[in-house]
Amino acid sequence: MNEQNKKMTKCSACGAEVAKSAKICPMCGAKIKRPFYKKWWFWVIVVIVLAGIFGSSSSKNGSSSDNTANNNSAEPVAEATTALQEAASKAAETATIPAPAENATAAEKADASADASVTIGMKNALKSAQNYLSFTAFSYTGLINQLKFESYSDAEAKYAADNCGADWNEQAAKSAKNYMSFTSFSRSGLIEQLKYEGFTDEQAEYGASSVGY
Repeated sequence: MNEQNKKMTKCSACGAEVAKSAKICPMCGAKIKRPFYKKWWFWVIVVIVLAGIFGSSSSKNGSSSDNTANNNSAEPVAEATTALQEAASKAAETATIPAPAENATAAEKADASADASVTIGMKNALKSAQNYLSFTAFSYTGLINQLKFESYSDAEAKYAADNCGADWNEQAAKSAKNYMSFTSFSRSGLIEQLKYEGFTDEQAEYGASSVGY
């Protein structure tokens, strides 16, 4: 468990735990921001600042006495520390500032808009549709009629049928198999029965072919 926690980090946008190797949060899609001290440019700044400060200090104090040199040797260290702290502070601020809302992609805005337009009735109708399809077969129109029979609105029932993920050809095949398991049908009779359930001509023919017709 400890080893697994070491490999995880938190998304700065939504707070979800994600793998340290991830570049994008799987929960919200935001880019995973790395600590500034792990960025290559941070250490480049460190090297440049230290080289500039110590080089300048060495040229100015080359002819000074031992006491003066000892006193001045503390100055570049303090200057370097201050410069590093300022650079680190700026880097940290940049790393933690969330992306402005206006920079959101069109897809993210569309998703947010779509989520806002989905009502509780639509969500419940979708759950009912998925429950029905888990144990029996329905055509697209048959599923809508069943949901409307349960008092869902036409819009809610159509939303559920459009988003339940059903393969209507596969549903026709399942329905045909169910019929053939307890009674006999001719090919044309089976096709007509499937069409009566709301399957299209193509779906009904696919269903009949799936059972050997």
